[in-house]
Amino acid sequence: MGYERIQKPEGLLYHYTRKENLESILRDGRIRKFCDRETWFTKSLADTLRLMSLTVMQEGAAYYDARGRLQRYPAFVPEDYVVLELTPRYQSGEWVIWNQELPPNAPQSVRELAEEFSHLKLGYRGDLKFWENPVIYEMTDLLEEPEQTSEMKMQ
Repeated sequence: MGYERIQKPEGLLYHYTRKENLESILRDGRIRKFCDRETWFTKSLADTLRLMSLTVMQEGAAYYDARGRLQRYPAFVPEDYVVLELTPRYQSGEWVIWNQELPPNAPQSVRELAEEFSHLKLGYRGDLKFWENPVIYEMTDLLEEPEQTSEMKMQ
C-alpha cells in the first residue's frame, strides 16, 4: 500500500508543532518539511487532537522515526505545543496519504485503527506556504475545553 497521491485539500489546514518552532514558522510564512519527505496536516482541530492522541500524547509508546529507528515518545507537555490554523497559498508540491502497512494476519481492530490513522493526516511534499496571521491555538486551551475550540484563538 504505502503512499497514495490525493487531490489538494480545499479550505483550512491544521498543523501542530512545538512552540519553539513557532517564531521561525511565522517569520518564514511556511511549514518546512523536517526529516520526512512530507509535512503533515489535518483537516480539522478534532482530527489534529486525535492524531496527537495516537502519537505525541502516547508517553513511552514505541514508534519508528523518519529514519526508521525505533524510538519512544517522551512525556507530553501540553504547554510546549500549539496548533496552527492555516490558509494555504499557492503550492506546486504533491499531496499524499500514507496507508499504514500491516501483516495479512493483523487483527481487525488494528486494521481499523491503521485505516483511521492513515486518513487523519495529509502529507505535502514540499514546504507549505500559508497566508500571514494564521490562527494559533494553545494546546492547553484545546485540551481543557475541546468543544469550544473555535472561540479559543490567539493572534
